[in-house]
Amino acid sequence: MTEKLEVDIAVEADLFILEYRLKKFMEKSNIDIPSALLVARELATNILKYGKKGFIEVKLKEDGLCLVAEDIGKADGDNGEKRPAGGLGIGLEVVKKSSNEFEIERKPGGGRRVKATLKASNQKGKNFVLQVGTASKPHYLEEESGDVCVWKKMGEKYMLFVADVLGHGRKAYEVAKVIELYVKNSTEGNIDKIYADLEGLVRGTRGCVAFVALVSESMIEYINVGNIKAWIVDTETVRRTMGVNGVIGRMPISLKIFKEPISLLHSILVVCTDGIKNQFIPSPDMDWIRTLSPRDVALKIIKEFSIKEDDATVLVARGEMG
Repeated sequence: MTEKLEVDIAVEADLFILEYRLKKFMEKSNIDIPSALLVARELATNILKYGKKGFIEVKLKEDGLCLVAEDIGKADGDNGEKRPAGGLGIGLEVVKKSSNEFEIERKPGGGRRVKATLKASNQKGKNFVLQVGTASKPHYLEEESGDVCVWKKMGEKYMLFVADVLGHGRKAYEVAKVIELYVKNSTEGNIDKIYADLEGLVRGTRGCVAFVALVSESMIEYINVGNIKAWIVDTETVRRTMGVNGVIGRMPISLKIFKEPISLLHSILVVCTDGIKNQFIPSPDMDWIRTLSPRDVALKIIKEFSIKEDDATVLVARGEMG
């Protein structure tokens, strides 16, 4: 059994190499700590951002894993960001919150050494719980919406589904109800198969756009086809998720499934259909996104930013350990 893994970190591609090798390392070691992928990626990203280059070392312990990140530090003339003066920065804050033990020290020759210990035994008895809030409203001249918004727990993951059937009124609503019934009753856990089923359901209609995600404690796997907008918001940054253009059921689409080691224990996911004004872009300065419940956040966005001449739907999700 391999008891130690070391991966050099010098370019962004090394993040993917690290993720792949760490997954294999945990499989061979017969240990399951989902947050290890998140912690390793944040440590490696911190090296690239502030330390120029370095390495990640993972050691197997009796009760878990020990991850050590070392960098050489940037010379005064190097371009790039300076380390945060008043704190750890969001990346290392995530590492600290995800770890059972956390240490950080400056090396005499420059650079830093960060050590994070993750104990598998402490994962037992604790479950990742996703809090989800949704809100919708129809076009102001209609009584029924052509949007679909469904979420449900599937094993250790959560499925989030937001779709916008093109058009308004009764016809769009009827197609939306067919989609909603499928999503609620389906036990399918593969996003590519969910997409294939969805494509079949809307073929022959005006089609739809959709955001579909499977969320676990340390990973978000998703597709985003069309003009649905989604953001990952944390205390310091906001990032728009990726996607592809197209209308499901109306045109051939080169589907792409995105996988990102993101934990909603430390971030918030906000998803909106195009019935929300383009002026709405969530930001870390919007304290109410973090302080209100997900349901109240969704209702506030609908109330303050929806377009009356369109259906509008908002989904907000954040995690906790319960």
